Amino acid sequence: MNIILYLVFIFYQIIQIISIPILPIFLLIRKFKKKSVFGNFKERLGFVPKTNTKNIIWIHAVSVGEILSIQNLIDEIKKNKPNSLVYLTTGTITGKNIAIKNKIKYDYISFLPYDFLFSIFIAFKRIKPNYLIIVEAEIWPNLLFITKLLKIPAFLINARISDRSKKKYLMLKSILKIIFNIFEQILTQSNYDKKMFEKLGVTPQKLKVLGNIKALNVQQKKHATTKYNFEKKYTTLLVSSIHPGELNIYLNLYQKLKMDEPNLKLILAPRHFHWKNKLINKIKKINESFFLSEETYECETFNVWDEKNNINTIFNTHNILLVCKLGELFNLYQFCDINFLGGTFVPIGGHNLLEPAVWAIPSIVGPHYQNTKTIALELQATNGIFLVKNQTDLYLKTKKLIFNNNERISMGKNSLDWLKEQSKTIHKNIQNLINLFTF
Repeated sequence: MNIILYLVFIFYQIIQIISIPILPIFLLIRKFKKKSVFGNFKERLGFVPKTNTKNIIWIHAVSVGEILSIQNLIDEIKKNKPNSLVYLTTGTITGKNIAIKNKIKYDYISFLPYDFLFSIFIAFKRIKPNYLIIVEAEIWPNLLFITKLLKIPAFLINARISDRSKKKYLMLKSILKIIFNIFEQILTQSNYDKKMFEKLGVTPQKLKVLGNIKALNVQQKKHATTKYNFEKKYTTLLVSSIHPGELNIYLNLYQKLKMDEPNLKLILAPRHFHWKNKLINKIKKINESFFLSEETYECETFNVWDEKNNINTIFNTHNILLVCKLGELFNLYQFCDINFLGGTFVPIGGHNLLEPAVWAIPSIVGPHYQNTKTIALELQATNGIFLVKNQTDLYLKTKKLIFNNNERISMGKNSLDWLKEQSKTIHKNIQNLINLFTF
């Protein structure tokens, strides 16, 4: 390690030693909030499952979104490097559970050890990786320092720097420059992200634009999703991942539009369910018939898609469908005509625009879309979505799509075409990455 990297390494160890007394307090706070404290304490200390072979590719993906995004990458590794083994680590219990539930083709799985020098070193000795791939933004200094020390090539993929974290990254530029340059390559989600890493001082030759690998995942997900036969007798609006503070906006919009289109239907899919009762009470106040699909820990109280109560029969007698069920949103896009991206009329920043695109559904996005800025701007440039600044604009753009079926279909097709082109490029870039692995 060069002298500057060596000094950063020592400084990080000092910071960790100083922070040790604070660690129990942090863990107690997490326990009080009913969040996971350890996951698996043995694995957190570095005693992860041992490998007894060679050609190990270690992939770290912190949680659910990152885990789901790497399914195609692992499939391609298995296809192109059949003599390799994939060792998957994750940072959360939900991440590990989703990897198991979705039958992702890893060979080993464990929690990532805490980023203490001893625990990370033990993990390296047990995993014995030939290559390390980190997904998105999981930057743990000791993990990378030991990678450098052991001369193991490391890659950061699907990398991005959000507007929210940009200032913080630039403030730490002198340190992050050293850490990010440990990577053999950094494959970014967009050209904008590539330029941001250049501003941080990453060697330009290390930077390549990969694209958002989640584009491949949503296509796989669609192929694996049950397609329901139903009659499109109504124009249906879907508000995906709605947050508190947005409900009144969309209920008012719905009531206003119904004056011109009496058969209009609305699906509400909240991002979180802790405010379910508030949702129900507000819907009741507008005197619209609604149907609640929900689940509890004890049992599923209702299944929207069974024979007795499918989408057709629900909308024959109800105008609003409220879905408070985990993992159901992706199914809902096939029943709607227009999607509204939740978290964009409150300063959350928006969520997934790739999922409605894969179903060829046009989306309308509010003014707060910073979490999905690159995708939103590219889809707008291809006339696949509308970006709106206020509620008046929201009403006018929605009304335009309701009464112009051809434009609605055209925008949905534009979104899907853009996604397909992205996927081709990403697939090619993944192949180039895998070709660097020499076994």
